[in-house]
Amino acid sequence: MKNNRALILKTLALTRQATVNKLADQLDINPITVRHHLLILEDQGLIKAIERRHGVGRPHLVYYLTNQGQEEISLSYLHLTDKLLSSIGQNYGNEALVNLLQRIGTDEALAHNLSPDSNHTEFMDNFCEILSERGYQVDWEIRKNRVFIRNASCPFSQLKQSHPEICSLDLAYFSAILRKDLRLESGNGHPDSSCLYSYEV
Repeated sequence: MKNNRALILKTLALTRQATVNKLADQLDINPITVRHHLLILEDQGLIKAIERRHGVGRPHLVYYLTNQGQEEISLSYLHLTDKLLSSIGQNYGNEALVNLLQRIGTDEALAHNLSPDSNHTEFMDNFCEILSERGYQVDWEIRKNRVFIRNASCPFSQLKQSHPEICSLDLAYFSAILRKDLRLESGNGHPDSSCLYSYEV
């Protein structure tokens, strides 16, 4: 029973929202059973439902994760990610782990295309907006001949203490988006502190 509810939460995390019938089809579970699990998850505060009209007739309910539900999913993925990083480090070494994380960060940056022709303020504001959509909370300022970028909210903050190597992913990701040689000034390995990066103007 609990496994089915976990599957429903993970499915909603991927699809953002779904009806009873859509969940039943995707998970190959009887709609009555799905509805039973949804009521329990709703009572636990992990999901909510809104009415959505679909042509004529009665509106149907569409379910989505609450903030609490999203945190529940994050914790389960956090445990898996922690084990994966530990396994890679133990089997292939710390250098291989860092190289892998840097490659992932660089590859992720390919999804973005900041225009180098825009003025610097617009360029950096667009950079901050891109990162906010990925769960970061970034601001920036210029001091003398360097731009400083402060990230106050990192999606990987809970992994930083046990795996400070995860910061190499962010460094590669930010550097590749900006096409700049960023330097990590502070924050590496401290889960409750912001990370500070800089590059020369």
